[in-house]
Amino acid sequence: MACVEFLRGALASHNPDEIIVERVTRSRGKTESGYVMARWGDPKILLNVHIDTVPSGEGWISDPLHMKRGNGNVIGLGTSDIKGAAACILGAMETLKPKDVAILFSGDEEHGSEVMPAVIKRGHYGGAKSAIVCEPTCCEVGRRHRGMLAMNALFTGKGGHSSLADVTERPLLQAARLAAAWGDYGDVHRGFGNAPYKGLCLNIGDIENDGSYNVIPTRSKLWASMRPPPGDNVAARREDMLRIARDVTPEAVMDTIVAFEPFDSQNPQSFKPVFENTPIVDLPYWTEAAMLSEAGLNVVVYGPGDVEQAHKPNEYVSEAHLITATKAYGRALSGLMP
Repeated sequence: MACVEFLRGALASHNPDEIIVERVTRSRGKTESGYVMARWGDPKILLNVHIDTVPSGEGWISDPLHMKRGNGNVIGLGTSDIKGAAACILGAMETLKPKDVAILFSGDEEHGSEVMPAVIKRGHYGGAKSAIVCEPTCCEVGRRHRGMLAMNALFTGKGGHSSLADVTERPLLQAARLAAAWGDYGDVHRGFGNAPYKGLCLNIGDIENDGSYNVIPTRSKLWASMRPPPGDNVAARREDMLRIARDVTPEAVMDTIVAFEPFDSQNPQSFKPVFENTPIVDLPYWTEAAMLSEAGLNVVVYGPGDVEQAHKPNEYVSEAHLITATKAYGRALSGLMP
């Protein structure tokens, strides 16, 4: 919310016709998040940037929260994903007056995407029919990407000495059996879909437990994710995962962390006034473009930075990308969309 308030001030200095700041309560004990939306005129297009980042983690050779420049790059946490885009948009407005456009800076994309559904439900996207969702695309236009499904399964028992394993509940073994069954489901579907999105990308991420080689666990939790290709149905895949769990381990307590549909732009060619002859590409990662697309907007994904630099130590974005993106966002801000 501190970042939201800072951006409120930055946007207000450009005299929007409307500015909205909202807070959003999130689930699973997470702190409150929010967003700021500014509107000029009758928006034909929305520019959206998520302002949260992942944690900095280990391995940084400089302070991740202190931006620095060197070798033609800007280095710091979130520079590539995706605060570089926020800087480009603010920079573009220093030399032009926004026209028929809305700007949305939103939180929580990296931690569950609970803010964007609130934005859509409240109708706080300026009435725009098109949108650019800013993500690190190497300044290419992203037209589609996979969906995202994440689930966990909890198994519990009374625990005990391993010499009693034959007569005691075995949560870790149950979790392992379900992990193998889910893994088999993913393997069976490796040929599903079309390039570059073949397969379901089913990942068994972790099995947490409190046991040891001589201790029967009292609890084990299996974490898994899947990334269905464009055109697939995440809700149906979720039902498949639940069915497998019921068949293999009916005692599992299931929880769905996220269930986000894939994205396929309605008409990426309509953005040519903004992006001119910029290449149109497929993306390997999920974005909130899927949510805005489901809400009926024509959406593409575009931004400075490379996903190869995102979520890692010493994250950076090139100055060349920032210059290119600033020009493109400037065209969008100038009301060039039909």
